[in-house]
Amino acid sequence: MSLSLNELWNAIRRARLVRVLLVYIGASFFVLEAIDILTGQLGLPDWVFRFAIVLLLIGLPIIVATALVQGALTCAPAGPALDLGEPLPEFAEARSAAEVAAVAKGWLTWKTAILGGVLAFALMTAVVAGYMTMRTLGIGPVGSLVAKGVIDADERIVLADFENLTNDSLLADVVTEAFRIDISQSPLITVAEPAYVARVLGRMQRDPSARLDVELAGEVAVREGLKAMIAGEVGAVGDSYVLSVRLMSTESGEELASFRETASDSDELLRAIDKLSKKLRERIGESLRTIRANEPLEAVTTSSLEALLKYSQGIRASQAGDHVRGLELLEEAVAIDTLFAMAYRKLGAWALTQTRRTEALTRAYELRDRLTERERYLTLGTYYFLIEGDRTRSMNALRTLLESYDDPVGANNLAVNYSEQRDHATAEELFDRAFEFDPSDPGYLLSRMEMEWAQGKFAEAESTLALYAREEPDHPSIRWNASHMASSRGDYEAAEAEQLQLREEQRGNPLWQLRTAGSLGALAITRGHLGEGEAHWRSGSAAADELGQNQFTFSFASAGAWVDVFFRGDAEAGLAKLEDVRARYPLESIGLLDRPYLDLASFYAYAGRTERAKQMVEQYQRMIPPELKRQPGQESSFHHALADIAMAEERFSDAVAEYRVADESTGCAICELPLLGGAYDEGGEADSAIAIYERYLATPWLEGEFPNAFNLHWVYERLAALYEGQRETEKAVYYYGRLI
Repeated sequence: MSLSLNELWNAIRRARLVRVLLVYIGASFFVLEAIDILTGQLGLPDWVFRFAIVLLLIGLPIIVATALVQGALTCAPAGPALDLGEPLPEFAEARSAAEVAAVAKGWLTWKTAILGGVLAFALMTAVVAGYMTMRTLGIGPVGSLVAKGVIDADERIVLADFENLTNDSLLADVVTEAFRIDISQSPLITVAEPAYVARVLGRMQRDPSARLDVELAGEVAVREGLKAMIAGEVGAVGDSYVLSVRLMSTESGEELASFRETASDSDELLRAIDKLSKKLRERIGESLRTIRANEPLEAVTTSSLEALLKYSQGIRASQAGDHVRGLELLEEAVAIDTLFAMAYRKLGAWALTQTRRTEALTRAYELRDRLTERERYLTLGTYYFLIEGDRTRSMNALRTLLESYDDPVGANNLAVNYSEQRDHATAEELFDRAFEFDPSDPGYLLSRMEMEWAQGKFAEAESTLALYAREEPDHPSIRWNASHMASSRGDYEAAEAEQLQLREEQRGNPLWQLRTAGSLGALAITRGHLGEGEAHWRSGSAAADELGQNQFTFSFASAGAWVDVFFRGDAEAGLAKLEDVRARYPLESIGLLDRPYLDLASFYAYAGRTERAKQMVEQYQRMIPPELKRQPGQESSFHHALADIAMAEERFSDAVAEYRVADESTGCAICELPLLGGAYDEGGEADSAIAIYERYLATPWLEGEFPNAFNLHWVYERLAALYEGQRETEKAVYYYGRLI
C-alpha cells in the first residue's frame, strides 16, 4: 500500500528528517573544512577533497533512508536523540513483510549508518596514506621521479624553447618565458637560465643567441651531464590554444612525464601555463604544499603578454652582450605594464644611473607582493642595501632566501654586503658558494678573485683569473682585470697595454669605450702624462654622449678642470673649464641622485672657493631626500666633501674627523687614506701621517687607479720628506726613488 503525500510528510516530521539533514550538513561542512586544512598543511593531493565530497554525497541518501525508517519504527517523542519509541501500528500494517524483515535485520539503523561512515573515511585515509607512501618512496605509477631516482633533487634541467604551431611568430617566446618563470619557483629543481645556456653554447662554438629547439637543448644537456630536459608546444584550435609539455630523459630520450592544457583564449594562456607547470612540478616530486604556496603566475609576472615578451627579449639582449638594448626593452616592458614588478627589479639591478636604479627598485619594492618568493627576497635584499642603506635588513632577507633556495644570486648579493663592510674573507666564501650553486657562471670567479686580491692572496687571485679565462676565453673582463692587477703591482705600462687592446676589441661597445677611457686616463695621469690623460677622458666624454648619459659626460668633461687645479696649480683655468662644462651640461639635466653636488663641493674647496663649496653642500642637503642619504657612497661622499672644506679652511682636526667617517662608511679600503694622512700631515702629526700613508701603500686594492692617479705621487713625496725629517735616510731614499 503506497503512502499519500500527507502521510509521507507526517513520516518525515516524525522522523525529524529536517533536523537530521541540518546536523548532517553541518557535520559535513566541518569534515570538509578539516580535510581542506589538512590538504594544505600536509600537502595532500587535490583529489582527497573531491573524494571526501563523493563519500558525503553517498552517505546522504543512506542518512535520509535511515531517518525515515527509524522514524517509522518509533513514535516516542522523548528519549535519546533519534530514539523515537515503539513502531506506529497503522504504519506497521502498511509495511510489507520484506520491509519489516529488512528493518528487523538492522540494515538501516543509526549504528550501522555511523559505522559505515567511519569505515568509508577510514578507507579514504588508507587510500591517501598508500598514495602518499608510494609517491614518497617512488613506488608504482604515482611514485615521484625524484623518489624513483630518475632525476635528483636540485637537478638542473634544460628548458627548450616551445615549438610554435600557431600563426603568431612571437607567441612561443612568451610561453617559454612564462613557463620558465613559473617552474623556477620550485625549490626542488633548477631551470637553466638563458645566460647559462648561452655560455654552454659559446663553449660548444655555437651561436649563443640561437633558438634552443629540442635537438639543440638535448646537445646542451648531454654536454653538461644533465639528466632531463623539458620540451613544449603551443598550438591553436580556433580561438583556443593547446599547450603541452614533456619531461624527457637526456640519455635515452624517454618521455618521463607529459601534460596538456587548453586555454580558451589569449587571456587564459597564463592560467594554462600555471596549471602545466604545477602538474609537472608535482610529478617530479615537489611537495604539493610548496606548490600551492606559490602565487598564480599572472599575479607574480604580468597579465600582459606583450610586456612579458619585451621582458624576455630584454633579458636575452643583455645576456648576448647588448646591455643598452636590454635596458631599452625592459623600459618598454614597464611602460606597457606599470605593475610588472619582476621587470622593475631587473631594471633596477642593471640601471646605469643611481637615479633610475632608485626609481626602479623602489617600484619593485612597492610591488613586492607581485613577485615570486625568490624574486621577493632578492628584491628586499637589493632594496634595503642599495636604496635604504640598511645592510642588516638586506642581509637578513638574503639569508632567508638561502634557507629555502640554493640561489647563486642571493649568495652573491650577500657577499657584496660583506665586501662593503670589508669582511673580504666571508665575502670570498659566499662568492665560492654562489659558484658552487651555479658553476656554469664563471662571473662569480671574478668576484672571488677581487676578494683574494684584497686579502693579499695574489697568486690565488691570478690562478682564479686564469680559471675564468679558460671558461670564458673571449670575455672582455679578462683584459680588464689583468690590467687592474698590473696597475696594482705598479706595472703601468702592462696595465695600459691591456686597456688599449681591450678598447680596440670593444670598439663598437660604448660602455666598454667609456670604461677603458676612464682607466687609460687614470693610468696616464699616474705616470705624469697629463695631456695624454686629458685626451683619454675627452674620448670618455664622447662615449658618454653616445649613450646619452649626462652624468658620465659631466664627469669626464670636468676632469680637465681637476687636472688644472690639482696638478698644475692653476685654479683660475680650472674654474673656467668647469663653468664651461656646467653651462653645456646643467645639473638640472642630470638625474637627481647622480648630480655631482658633493664632487663640485670638493672641487671648489681645492680651488680655494670655500663659500661656493659650502653652497654645493647646502644644495645637496636641500635636494636629496633624507631617506636616500644612506645609500652606498652617499654618506662617504658627504663627509669627504666636508673634510675637503675643512682642509681648505685649515681646520685640520675637523678634517681628520670627517675623513675618518668617510673612510668607515665606504667599501673602498684605500680611497680616503691618502687624504686622511694629509690631514694629519698638515696638522703637524707626523707619526700619524706616516702610519696612514704606509697603510695606504700597503693595502692591496684591485681597482685603485683613480685614487692612485691623484694621490700616489704626493704620498711618495711626503713620505720621503717626513722620513728625511726624522733622519731615516734609507726610507727617504726609497720613497724618492718610487716617486721618480
